[in-house]
Amino acid sequence: MKRAGRITRLALLGAVTVLPWLSPAVAGKASPPGATSDSVVALARRLSPELVAAAYDAEAARQSVGAAGAQPDPFVKFEAWGVNAQRGVGERRVGVQQELKLWGKTGLERDIAAAEADVASHKARATTADLIARIRTVHAEYNAADAALELSRELKRRVDELLGLLQSRYGATAVDQQDVIKGRIEASTADVDVVRREGELRAVMARLNALVGRPPLTPFARPSGFRRLKPGLTLAMVQSRARGANPVLAASASEIVAAKGTKALKDLNYYPNVTLGALYVQRPGGGADTGEFLLGFKAPLQYEAKDAEQRAATSRLGAAHARNDAVRLKLDGDVAAIWFGLEAAGKAIRIHETRQLPPARESVAVSKNGFEAGSTDLAFVLEAERRLRNVHLELLKLRVEEQTRYAELERMAGGTL
Repeated sequence: MKRAGRITRLALLGAVTVLPWLSPAVAGKASPPGATSDSVVALARRLSPELVAAAYDAEAARQSVGAAGAQPDPFVKFEAWGVNAQRGVGERRVGVQQELKLWGKTGLERDIAAAEADVASHKARATTADLIARIRTVHAEYNAADAALELSRELKRRVDELLGLLQSRYGATAVDQQDVIKGRIEASTADVDVVRREGELRAVMARLNALVGRPPLTPFARPSGFRRLKPGLTLAMVQSRARGANPVLAASASEIVAAKGTKALKDLNYYPNVTLGALYVQRPGGGADTGEFLLGFKAPLQYEAKDAEQRAATSRLGAAHARNDAVRLKLDGDVAAIWFGLEAAGKAIRIHETRQLPPARESVAVSKNGFEAGSTDLAFVLEAERRLRNVHLELLKLRVEEQTRYAELERMAGGTL
């Protein structure tokens, strides 16, 4: 029953850790694994050993809070005094001693343990954020690889049509035969490109499976397209969100709380723990039974050691504050750098879609019509096809870059934007 309860808590912790990364649609309705990045994230939540390990670490830190601030175990002793062969046992002594932590030490220990548990929880969130960002990026590459394969297959289909047209139209003259040979070479090149794109797609699926925690050959559903980015975002909005929800920044803030508690505890070095004791003395050979009572403490005479501990705790607190400042400044800089990269990728995508893609398509249509009419050379048709394919491939690279930077922004912000 205890093990089942622990597993249930870990499952709940994993769900809470990953839930901010799932869109409302995915949270309410499951989609086939692989069709969207959200479906892959949901799969990783169930299967990824990396997330399970992070959840165990957070659970271990949370359980340690219950042991913090406890009083030491009592010391029980049994003694026999005055033992000899003639009289036997002169006195039987049964006693107990208890060391007591006073002056608020137990409360400080609990506060320190709770802060350290918060650090572990935030680190688990950071692990989740990093894994999800990688899943988003690789899934974007999965989309691009699938689209690139379709482009290669479409180009192969069009080249095969041109080759068929050449073979049916032209005779065996030297010039015409050269065009047929060029067409055959281009068709074989298109076949090679299809094979290469198929290999790239399988490689991306293997990487995605590794992130999820599945065997590399496990199939995914075909991707449904690149994830739609949230409109209306600004740099100030993302920076504000990151300052409030970034798990690394939150962990450094919890480290400050733990360092403050440690310093306060070390400041109580000169306030010793108190030991109380009671002893029952029984005299079998005669005499009344008696009792003894004890009150003691350790004299805090090692001043240099205690002062050194206090100075060390003060330095650790200062270091925790400095690390928090450094994390905050780095976070603002990283968010700004990623944001400007995201903006540039978006602008480049719009330029390709509005100023390069339409002319490339028009060039293919014009050259194809001219070739069918006999007024355009085969080389112009093939060049137009290559140009259109290159524009499409460059557009796919830009979309992957855009998706990658957006995933990084979400990692910085600690959840879906």
